[in-house]
Amino acid sequence: MRAIVLAMLFLSWVTVTALAGGLDDIRNGNAAYREGRYEQAVEFFTSAIVSGELDVEALAIAYNNRGVAYDQLGDYDRAVADYQEALSLKPDDAMARRNLRVVLVRRGVALANTGEYQRALTDLSRAIELGPDKAIAWLRRAQVRMESGDLEGAAADLVEARRLAPEDEEIARAEERLARLGEAARKAAVQLTTEEAPAPAAGAEPETAEEKVAGASESAPASAGEAPKAAKARATEATRETAAAPETGEGEPYRAIANVNVRSGPGNSYPARRVATKGTVVRVVGEKLGWKEVIFDDGARGFIYRKWLEPVGDAG
Repeated sequence: MRAIVLAMLFLSWVTVTALAGGLDDIRNGNAAYREGRYEQAVEFFTSAIVSGELDVEALAIAYNNRGVAYDQLGDYDRAVADYQEALSLKPDDAMARRNLRVVLVRRGVALANTGEYQRALTDLSRAIELGPDKAIAWLRRAQVRMESGDLEGAAADLVEARRLAPEDEEIARAEERLARLGEAARKAAVQLTTEEAPAPAAGAEPETAEEKVAGASESAPASAGEAPKAAKARATEATRETAAAPETGEGEPYRAIANVNVRSGPGNSYPARRVATKGTVVRVVGEKLGWKEVIFDDGARGFIYRKWLEPVGDAG
């Protein structure tokens, strides 16, 4: 695990305008941190910050050190905020800059583990800006891109990570995983191509929902004595049922929650074949890399990222 650096305050670091009370709080906070009493450390550093007794340099140290304590408590949001405050007070503070980079990587990984890939990528990209010569941020962004289906972006990040750390075994494992995912994606694309539904014959028109209902009514007329109004209601209900989901019995029905691209494979690098408009109902027959493989009512297949679909039974 990459270490976060605590700024150890010595009297020579601050000017005489920093009074004893604030300095004592920082010293006590440092001691509490070293003993693993992170919550108490936060309290001491906070007391120093609000004391009004610190000059700019000492205040930057207090923010940095409180950020370190927050990081150990797993409160990455507050840690990020404190490091940014330290840098606003002292823009050339290499320690706060390094600590911010490290905690952005940690928060990015935590976000990715909950499926928040876009926020994770934002944090990891910022970490790369702060330390472009550090392989760990490139590697973590590559791993998140793999999880989100961006295999092309992951490959580019791994090239840079490998350049910075030629002998790193974790990078080698990530490269192997990327190769497996790429092969699986290529096979999926080939399967989709071979399973593409044939085009209708020239002049043929697909059967409409109304025509299907009419055909059903002819083969199964209303029961004897059924009033015309009731028969019409039954036909209307049949129309809704027919239009609600594709007729294929394969898979579970899902609904698009927005206008979304349908891609030929499980990732943004695959071309879009069509657009599923909001409310379109498809059947999900599988999932790869977070992308659901779907079948449309015309037999066409493709992939839609899972966040854009909801089960038909859910409120839409």
